Amino acid sequence: MIEKPEDKLDQEYLKELISDHATNPRNKYRLDPSTCKCQGKNPLCGDEVTIYINLSPSTSIIEDIAFEGRGCPISQASASLVTEVCEGLSKNEATTLSNYLRNTITGTVQDPIVETLEGAWAEIQTLTAIQINPARAKCVTLAWHTLTHALDGHIETDISST
Repeated sequence: MIEKPEDKLDQEYLKELISDHATNPRNKYRLDPSTCKCQGKNPLCGDEVTIYINLSPSTSIIEDIAFEGRGCPISQASASLVTEVCEGLSKNEATTLSNYLRNTITGTVQDPIVETLEGAWAEIQTLTAIQINPARAKCVTLAWHTLTHALDGHIETDISST
């Protein structure tokens, strides 16, 4: 396969993005109390992420979001991005964005992202350019999977089999 110049740029940008968020994670703290919380684990590699969310009771808008976790730089950077991108989104928008990212990474055929989420998608789309083995894709999706489960009211999720 011939590498296009933009592929190289995507990979360089992705490395910088992951390095920045892994070294200087945004919103990495325990949000207590929180209206939604879920701990996600991938026991196959040891990555763990807990997502804390405060939803507006009247509008279901994510007013505050934070995470705690440990694991590889990719999983921790992805969790940091979750908190940056999803604050201010509605519960439904965050779930749609999470599902779209996971479907894009796994190659599931889908329609384009809804227009209202194009800006948020532009901030995370680079994550889909990750050129690693399929097992590492779970490093990217753990935080997003955990976000979706938190918004659905689950308190724990194991993504090793998903």
